[in-house]
Amino acid sequence: MPASGLTPAERATAETRDADGPDRRAKEHSTCAHCGLPLPAGRPFGAFCCNGCRAVHRILHDEGLGRFYELGGADGQPIGAVPDGAAVARASHDWIAELEEQGRVGDGLVRCAVDVQGIHCAACVWLLQELWRRTPGGLRFDLNPALGRAEVVYDPRQASLEHFAGDIGRLGYRLGPPDRTDERGERGLVIRLGVCVALALNAMMFAFAGYFGLETGALHELFEWLAFGFATVVVLVGGPVFFRAALYGLRRRVLHLDLPISLGIALAYGASAFGFLTGTAAPYFDTVTIFVALMLIGRHAQRSAVRRNRAYLLAHDGGEHIRARRVRDGVVDRVPVRDLQVGDELLLAPGDLVPADVILLGSAAPFSLDWIHGESRPREFQPGERVPAGAFLGARRSARATVVRDAAASGLLRLLATPAPRDDDLRGRARFWSLVNRVYVLLVLAIAGVAGVAWALVDPVRAVSVTTAILVVTCPCALGLATPLAFDLTVAGLRRIGVFVRNPDLLEKVRHVRKIVFDKTGTLTWGGVEVRPLRDVPDGEVDALYTLAASSNHPVSAAVAASLRERSPRLIDGLSTVERIGAGVEAEHGGSVLRLGSQGFALGDRGEGGAGAGVCVFTRDGRPEAVFEVVEDYRSGADLEIRALAAQGYELHLLSGDRPDRVTKAAAELGFAPGQAQGGLEPDQKAEIVRRLDAADTLMVGDGLNDAPAFEAAFCAGTPALDRPVMPARADFFYTGVGTGAVSRVLSAGHRFHRVVAANLWLAGLYNALAIGLAAAGRMTPILCAVLMPLSSLVLVGYTALVLRDRSLQEQRDELGTGAPREAPA
Repeated sequence: MPASGLTPAERATAETRDADGPDRRAKEHSTCAHCGLPLPAGRPFGAFCCNGCRAVHRILHDEGLGRFYELGGADGQPIGAVPDGAAVARASHDWIAELEEQGRVGDGLVRCAVDVQGIHCAACVWLLQELWRRTPGGLRFDLNPALGRAEVVYDPRQASLEHFAGDIGRLGYRLGPPDRTDERGERGLVIRLGVCVALALNAMMFAFAGYFGLETGALHELFEWLAFGFATVVVLVGGPVFFRAALYGLRRRVLHLDLPISLGIALAYGASAFGFLTGTAAPYFDTVTIFVALMLIGRHAQRSAVRRNRAYLLAHDGGEHIRARRVRDGVVDRVPVRDLQVGDELLLAPGDLVPADVILLGSAAPFSLDWIHGESRPREFQPGERVPAGAFLGARRSARATVVRDAAASGLLRLLATPAPRDDDLRGRARFWSLVNRVYVLLVLAIAGVAGVAWALVDPVRAVSVTTAILVVTCPCALGLATPLAFDLTVAGLRRIGVFVRNPDLLEKVRHVRKIVFDKTGTLTWGGVEVRPLRDVPDGEVDALYTLAASSNHPVSAAVAASLRERSPRLIDGLSTVERIGAGVEAEHGGSVLRLGSQGFALGDRGEGGAGAGVCVFTRDGRPEAVFEVVEDYRSGADLEIRALAAQGYELHLLSGDRPDRVTKAAAELGFAPGQAQGGLEPDQKAEIVRRLDAADTLMVGDGLNDAPAFEAAFCAGTPALDRPVMPARADFFYTGVGTGAVSRVLSAGHRFHRVVAANLWLAGLYNALAIGLAAAGRMTPILCAVLMPLSSLVLVGYTALVLRDRSLQEQRDELGTGAPREAPA
């Protein structure tokens, strides 16, 4: 409960009800009224952490969905940029027709499964089900939040999945086809885990009979043979999970935690089986089975933590479902982009992706090169000019074009394809674990060998039992549990503040990061611009200015329109506007000429749009009525984080496809060192720079498809781009909301995780020293081993949970608000 005594729902309602709610409430609360995260420094969005949270909060209140907050929605994830439901509705949903065809059931109904992006709490489940309940023809919506998947039943004659996608898109959710790529592997691990746990419990039951006095007789012999059989099955079923991973690493000359686990399983089982079959040593089959079961539990927990983060996003299919409108003999067909051939004529609707290199036909049209250069400002292409694959049609009317290079040759499919795993993912953890594993293997084998030889000289009968005891008690059971737990707690802590780890090796890799490369647009900025009034708009001109601005696709016009919303503007009916690409927009109204755009254009020089760079002017008959300064729309706190990272010793670079002068100015404003910023870069140029910088120590942070090659060149990568294809799939982590402090938090989490693992190693070393001493002295017994190994695991697990417990909201606020990393590069 907040200090004021208001629940999140009450606070949200009061927020909207008060005329000055966001501004006044911001003074009373330190957390976002929508998601509950700490407010950024300066509180640029009032009582919200970002514009997206403010927009979604308003929609929920206006449509009577305030119960979202009563169900815990205020403890959810930040939204970030304002969700564009219209853009989601316009997006390609060609996969829906195929899904409907496959899901036809009786009475003309459709039953199918869809993946939902953005689910993070029970309130999300209620909200999506409530919106589906309000959809005419929507009959059932069964949602599995753990998988991010819903099974829906509806009447396609009334309900439309496309319309529903637009409705939930306004709130930051997205629909996609079901991803089944990892289901088989995950199901296999669960089956192995279930089998091994069941057999381990039975093996323990047989062992307890011996511990409590059943040491001879036919029943004792039967129990030992059953325990031997169960242990054999457990090793055959559960062992391959670790054996395969260890061999995979060895083939690439990489050592990681799976190697000592594999050796522990093999040596403990082998020694126990040999001692049992030869009658020379007491077996430790119960310990072996429990060890394998616990290791599988740890592996499942680690995979589940990453899977939950991956399930937050829709799967990326490499462009498999992208379709294009091909025109043949006057008939338009939707065909897969892979089927396009040179010479095909395409019909491009407003907002369509250009799927291949084309020549524009007919009249001039604006295209956004957002995916290619990372910049959303449209560029006008003339008839006969080549438009590159990856551009978006920015006109309000359709256009035609001829394919001159197919999708594969144009490079779009290569950029959209999800890259294969790299050996870097293994090498990220090799430096630390290689040393640990070498020491572990050599010490265990050496101590077991020396003890075995020594006892062979003293008492040959006990030599085998002593050697077996040493090999069993040194199994890395504690580390196999404590390390996955540390990973799960660290990843969960990041997820609570909107940072999602996709690569399980990230926490080890970021420890070695020394250089950080940032993209500009969409990464350090929101991807658009802001306008600040230098001359206020007269009351009588608000509607005219708003109509001009709202009629243009240009980012500056959108910023002007957004700045006027607080004055409740109205569109002027019948006002016909004409957009001059690169200059501005104009219209005639009441016998006067209205213009909004660059200074040269607005004051009457129709041909030049470059004069007065950084200024947008609104004129009536050439007379200035309002003047706006155009500035980068930086993410809140981006400058604080850049300066904090630089102060901690990280080498920072800014690489962008934007104009060099704009990049240089942004670098100076954000705090990059002189000479560390470059603009006007093509995707391959950016990747080459990253490749030259990287010495297995470079983190790349970007959001556009033009950053995809640089992601592959970098040691590790992160992105705030949840709405761009392939970017989260290529990144080691992604983040939502404002993003302030996200990079710092990941770096800090990696160092903190390593400290806990290192401390666990020391504690495990102390346990092994004690256990090996007892075993080498001939005093280790199966029942003592059955006590010591679980006890050591409990100590390490308890220490890990204690150190990585949830931190207070104030601690998170301090770190997020300042952008200061907790760790400096070594």
